[in-house]
Amino acid sequence: MKNKVSIVIIGRNEERSIEKCLTAAIAAADQIGGAEMIFVDSASTDNTVSIVQSYGVRVLSLKPEWKLTPSAGRFVGSHYATGEFILFIDADTLVYKDFLPAALNHFRENPTVAGINGRLDDTDENGALLSDVEDRFDAVADVKWLRGPCCFYRRTALEKAGSFNPHLAVEEEAELGLRLVKNGWKLRIIPLPMACHTRCYHGQSLQNIIAAFKRDLVSKRSGEVTKTIAYAFREGYGLAFCWLRLKTTILFLLWLNLLGLCFFLPELFYPKTIFLLILILGASAIFTKKRSLLQTVLFVPAKTLNFIDILAGFHKIKTKKSDFYPLDVIEYRSTN
Repeated sequence: MKNKVSIVIIGRNEERSIEKCLTAAIAAADQIGGAEMIFVDSASTDNTVSIVQSYGVRVLSLKPEWKLTPSAGRFVGSHYATGEFILFIDADTLVYKDFLPAALNHFRENPTVAGINGRLDDTDENGALLSDVEDRFDAVADVKWLRGPCCFYRRTALEKAGSFNPHLAVEEEAELGLRLVKNGWKLRIIPLPMACHTRCYHGQSLQNIIAAFKRDLVSKRSGEVTKTIAYAFREGYGLAFCWLRLKTTILFLLWLNLLGLCFFLPELFYPKTIFLLILILGASAIFTKKRSLLQTVLFVPAKTLNFIDILAGFHKIKTKKSDFYPLDVIEYRSTN
């Protein structure tokens, strides 16, 4: 079984969380007779690498001058992994027991399935469970993309359709998912607990929404979603990507435009009444989706900042067919 599954963990400066991640991953691997373990480090400056080495896990480090993104880590890991199936895990994620055996069985019974997710529990930095992060399924369901913190792929599918795009900093999972689907593969969610993911930046409070926006500005990730859109259009599924991942932002902008048009209507059409009707219908639709007054109110600033983020990336829309990402990583020997 060792050669059948590779577990690729990615991270940067994860000394506070990496031991828990490794312990959970090793325990999960033991259920299937072991797995190849690889940690892809994004040029950490703390003790992350030495901690991982002490567990006997192979460490590959991206060089500081390269573009450092989660997608780049997964891209490099997929090229070094030798397993028939590859489980990608973020360093702030704890994979649950029982997921791997069930997922492997599903892969064997369904040869056209390229990737599998289970139920991913998201918590904030204090360990509180976050709601409304993803849809929950009570049965096996086909989806267009898999969530990145923990995702399980068939190696041959990644080789044929292409692995993660290392040049993307956000929404790389959806871009890969649509690429796989375009190439005839299926992606599935199975109704089984998969992992727990610590989500430090989320939309559960206005303070956190603003903090996430500031983080993107400081880390120069602002506008990166526009680059992902550009790559999706280059590959022929740009509209599908926009509707899949930006649907609520698109509908929000349409709602604002309809409200704005009311100011230009003649009095004959009762513009104030139409404005109020559109406002109430839009707010009701948001409330129906979010199911709480707080999340309904937070929807407006969150989508406004999303739109600003898209506008900020127009200078990043150029893509090249000859995009290249190096694979000559730094490899650290295990100390175990």
